[in-house]
Amino acid sequence: MKVFIDDRANKELCQFSLLIQVKFKALFKLLKLKGRLEFPDSKKLDKKLYEIRVKFQGEYRGFYAYIQKNSAIILHCFQKKTQKTPLKNLKTARRRLKFYE
Repeated sequence: MKVFIDDRANKELCQFSLLIQVKFKALFKLLKLKGRLEFPDSKKLDKKLYEIRVKFQGEYRGFYAYIQKNSAIILHCFQKKTQKTPLKNLKTARRRLKFYE
C-alpha cells in the first residue's frame, strides 16, 4: 500500500508538536504495511472517508481515503476540541478528496 500526504495536510501536521507528528507518522507507516487500520487507531466515517485517531496530549485526527487500488491519501489533519467531529473539518477533507478522484 502506498500512502500519500496532501501538501495542505502535511502543513497542518507540521503545526503539531513533534511527539504528535511521530505518532501520526507511525500510524501512516502501519497503514502502509497492513493496508488498513483497526479501531481505536482508525474509524470509518462514511463511504469514502476514514479518520486516524491520535489520543495524546489531546485528541487529534487525520482524515484519509483510499484512492486507486493500493493507495491512500491523507487529506486533512486537525486537533479535535469537541466530542463531535466538526462539520467544517469533514467538508475540508471531502473537498480535497474531489481533487484525487
